[in-house]
Amino acid sequence: MILRRSIPIIYAILLLLFVPEKCYALQSHGATEGLYVHQMAHILFVTALAYLYWHTRITTDLVSKGWRYLRLFCLFFICWNLVAFVGHWVSLSLQPNDFIARNSWNGQLLKPLSSLKILYYLARMDHFFSVPALFFLFLSLRTFYKETDEGEEP
Repeated sequence: MILRRSIPIIYAILLLLFVPEKCYALQSHGATEGLYVHQMAHILFVTALAYLYWHTRITTDLVSKGWRYLRLFCLFFICWNLVAFVGHWVSLSLQPNDFIARNSWNGQLLKPLSSLKILYYLARMDHFFSVPALFFLFLSLRTFYKETDEGEEP
């Protein structure tokens, strides 16, 4: 019993001891190979989400509200993946002198704006898809929990 209570404390101490000096939420890909693998991961994720959407759509038993929320999650995350994929692709076409402080929080596009720069800027707004996707995933999981708690089949 004492060991069970001390595990979170041990984890907290280890976390404080081995915390990296800098931890960024944004990641830039170094070599070109890293970007290729990242783009392939987007394709794989879109494929998995499309299959999940298709499977939950054609299965006649999966008609509850939770499954509808899960399908909306799939659609929003498919859109997010496509926008992120295009954004990565467009960023390859832009030059370093098109930016001020490109890989920082204060990064800015320099004028004159071209169609590629505008597409890049719009692709950076991918959170308009990822945040609703996670919200629908939350609603889906909460609905499944409530249906299971009430003794119904999800």
